[in-house]
Amino acid sequence: MPNNKGHFISVKSKRFMKALLAVLLLVSMSFSWLPQAHASVDPVIHIGEVSGKPGDIVEVPVSYDSKGSEFSFYHSELSFAYDSAVLELVEGDKVVNRQAYENYQGVSLTEDTSAPGYISVIMTTQNFIQESTALYSLHFKIKESAAIGQSSVALHAGALVEEFDPFQVTGENGQVTVLADVKPVGSVVVYIGSEEGKAGDKVTLTVDTVALSQPIGSYGVRLKFNPAALQVTDVTGSPGIRHHANNETGSLIVGWSDENGGLSPIPAFETYQTLFKIEFTISSNAVAGEYPVEFVNETLLEHFTVTDTDGIEMHKQAISGDITVVGEPTTPTTPTTPTTPSNPGSSGSGSSSGGSTPTSPSASTSEKITLNVTNERNANVVVSTTIIERTTGADGRKKDVVNLTAEQTSRAIESLKKAGSNIARIMIPDEKDEVSELNVKLPAKSTSLMADEKMNLYIETDNASLQLPANSLKGLGSDIFFHLVPIKDAAGREAVEQRIQKDPLIIKASTDPADFRLVGRPMTIETNISSRPVMVVLPVRDKNLTQKELDKLQVFIEHSDGTKELVKGKIVKFNGTDQPGIEFEVTKFSTFSIILMNGGQSSAYIQGFADGTFRPNQAVQRAEMAALLSRILPSGSDEAAHNRSYRDMPVAEWAREAITKATAAGYMRGDAAGDFMPGRSITRAEMAVIIERILKTQEATAETTAVPNEAADLTQHWAREAVQRVLAAGIMSVSQDGAFRPNDAVTRAEAVTLLNRLVHIEPDLSSTSMWKDVSVGHWAHGAIQAASQN
Repeated sequence: MPNNKGHFISVKSKRFMKALLAVLLLVSMSFSWLPQAHASVDPVIHIGEVSGKPGDIVEVPVSYDSKGSEFSFYHSELSFAYDSAVLELVEGDKVVNRQAYENYQGVSLTEDTSAPGYISVIMTTQNFIQESTALYSLHFKIKESAAIGQSSVALHAGALVEEFDPFQVTGENGQVTVLADVKPVGSVVVYIGSEEGKAGDKVTLTVDTVALSQPIGSYGVRLKFNPAALQVTDVTGSPGIRHHANNETGSLIVGWSDENGGLSPIPAFETYQTLFKIEFTISSNAVAGEYPVEFVNETLLEHFTVTDTDGIEMHKQAISGDITVVGEPTTPTTPTTPTTPSNPGSSGSGSSSGGSTPTSPSASTSEKITLNVTNERNANVVVSTTIIERTTGADGRKKDVVNLTAEQTSRAIESLKKAGSNIARIMIPDEKDEVSELNVKLPAKSTSLMADEKMNLYIETDNASLQLPANSLKGLGSDIFFHLVPIKDAAGREAVEQRIQKDPLIIKASTDPADFRLVGRPMTIETNISSRPVMVVLPVRDKNLTQKELDKLQVFIEHSDGTKELVKGKIVKFNGTDQPGIEFEVTKFSTFSIILMNGGQSSAYIQGFADGTFRPNQAVQRAEMAALLSRILPSGSDEAAHNRSYRDMPVAEWAREAITKATAAGYMRGDAAGDFMPGRSITRAEMAVIIERILKTQEATAETTAVPNEAADLTQHWAREAVQRVLAAGIMSVSQDGAFRPNDAVTRAEAVTLLNRLVHIEPDLSSTSMWKDVSVGHWAHGAIQAASQN
């Protein structure tokens, strides 16, 4: 007999299950439009905050913050909005740091800037991104017209693709803070030209500005000349110029101010620009010789002043000129009446200052010396010649003028090319150490020829050597000069020594004056080119220095714009001899003094910025890291033998030597394509690899044992082993959440902290800070203080 009760239960159960499934299906269909929930907290795109002044280039970092979720993605499409009245994208380099991801994650990046005020970036990776990490940075220039204040950079729209479906991600907005642009103090070189003529002739001297960094609103100069040989007949210049000449005392005052209230200034200009012209008449009885036209006292404002359009006094250099009288006077002077320069006193009302009648100077003499231009590979191979014009003035001072003409340059280039050399070497002798100043003139045609043929020029004297690379000669477009004046006299040397000894840079390095001494003679080098790298080598004349003392030598530089710095330099052979020299690179010229600091524990290897900031959160570029390493660590090998040329080196010409050193020592390397990538930021993983390589060269190499609780974000990372060794050595560390953040950029504050640990520089816990953006409470205050002073 069948069990009807069991059959009834079974049927009833099936009906119930069908009804339940129908309800669930209905609910599922009703809520099918809802997005998939990936975590209790959704990840976000974080946009960083940076600051800068109008005209600055800034990098706004974009990073992924997982917020602790397990979400992962391989493809992102993010669109950012910014205020185009404040910011503009850097053309050709809108998204930076892309090389890091191409090298380590196989990233493909494309960008779209067709909509004004927006940039869209599509990024695809070969590996899933499943943890918080930096993605890239947006490269902006702050417009010159930007108003002071904060400008937002916001995520306009964003999607992250996990596998197929996009996840609409939100953003944490960033901003660019536009800072007030503190106007720097301007700088200018005022250069009086040189001419020659016969007795009775009229000659015109031009007074020019060179390397004028800011427009001029007014100027005034007081000049002196020999009235027995020269008479001022006229002064011409811009509207508003005034002058007063006293031809009895040999004094000339010239002044000018913008009559339009600063709206019509003399514009800033890097090369020559004429301020005014002086017409002289050479006296009919003037004897042959050189007659200086000089500044009375360029250090006093009442004698020499140049202001900008706001009336602020500029940093100034003054270079005097001269008029050379050639031939015999038309009315010979009486032999029994020697001619001497009169005292060029102040310019008065034009009346005689009373007393004696001015007389002519004793005749000066001049000679021409043939000078060989040689092949650097063989100093005995002459590739061309030029002429030294050596003039002995009435005061007994000797001055040299060398003018390398285009014809001489062309002849040298042809000979050098045949010899397979790219260095032309001019050795300017002064065997008796009697030359007081040297002027080297390079016409625009000469520098253009050398630059086009990629020829380097070495100018070598007994007091200094200048090495001008071809790239620094390219595109100058005008004649250039170098004015070299060694400070030979004891009084001048003592004045420089006292000035340096009282400078804050030296005081911070040592409180004991006995720790400091000046080595050799200071050297003033002036030129009309700027922002072009030139290698300078100064001779170390003290023969009693030990090798340890040689290694401690530094160069104190007093720049013409008022700034000062202390440079370590490198000990080399001076002009190829056995005499030691100290070599360093500059981009602006000044007074250079070699000093020995016996008491200093370390040398500053990083500097702040002209506005008094250190910018601790700014990322460090690869070229900058190479420079830091070259200053703080020995190269350990002959750089010349490892002078590898990277394809992208020209964009970092200023750091060529540092990059060469870092490469030769094995601290840094380029990629397989032959690029060094100087402008890319250093990541924490790359920094760990550099430190590991350095540790291997030191005796106390870190053990290769793993540290406890390995950072979670290092699993299968390409730099995992190097990071582990550096963590074990205690140089680097993980964050409180156990992350190492290998792909984050290394900041300036982090860089000095790590390098200080590496070379055992103790923090300087001074109660006052050197930098206005690094407070005493800043986490890296002590490290930054120690790294940026001696």
